Amino acid sequence: MAQIKLGELLIKANVLQESQLRTALSEQAKWGGKLGEILVRMSFVTEDILVRALSKQLAIPAVNLDALKEVPKHVLTRIPMQTARDFAVLPLQLRDDGKTLAVAMADPLNVRQLDELRAITKCRIAPSVAGRTSIARAMARLYDDSEELSEADAAGFKVVDAQGRTVVKHMGDVQGAPQPAKTPAPTSPPSRETPAVRGGGGSGAAELLRSVEEVQRKEVAALKAMVELLIEKGVFTRDEYLAKVKR
Repeated sequence: MAQIKLGELLIKANVLQESQLRTALSEQAKWGGKLGEILVRMSFVTEDILVRALSKQLAIPAVNLDALKEVPKHVLTRIPMQTARDFAVLPLQLRDDGKTLAVAMADPLNVRQLDELRAITKCRIAPSVAGRTSIARAMARLYDDSEELSEADAAGFKVVDAQGRTVVKHMGDVQGAPQPAKTPAPTSPPSRETPAVRGGGGSGAAELLRSVEEVQRKEVAALKAMVELLIEKGVFTRDEYLAKVKR
């Protein structure tokens, strides 16, 4: 049985209009990237809807990380925090006497990431689908030294290639790129037991998430402007850029 395309699935579910799909596909053809993430970035669908659609399309279970209270430390440490951030993956549970590691992933079909996770953990990997911001929120709650996203993470500008390798890590690495406004640090950070942190909600956490999402939108705009300039200057053609992104 042929796998139904994501756009068609969303249209059949009456959560996406054909005109919106055409717009997103045009954006994908011009800049590359994953259709689902483009739809979320353009606010055509929510991340929650995207995750449920991907789960159905890929026949991979979805996981609600916002309802996750804790993950044992020995499970979290199976994947280094930086690797978890780079891959947008969160370890959840050890199964089969420690031989299988259940993880939440934003891109559960990324073969290179799965191979690297197997090499790092020495376990079979059982992936489930979760949204990138949902994974980021869970990491902020669960990793000991990452109770909240730091200013450096929020200001970080990371571009990865099709294999998930980091190409550009900070906005300052891109000449002329706009810098996100700094947010003053709170005078008394919330404790680990406050409802906002433990439950992943609260006005502070919501405001932090909105701030990070706004920075991400600015980063995407900056990257597009940089690529357009390089194409105009003849550094590479649009076809060469798309071939590199899709490789």
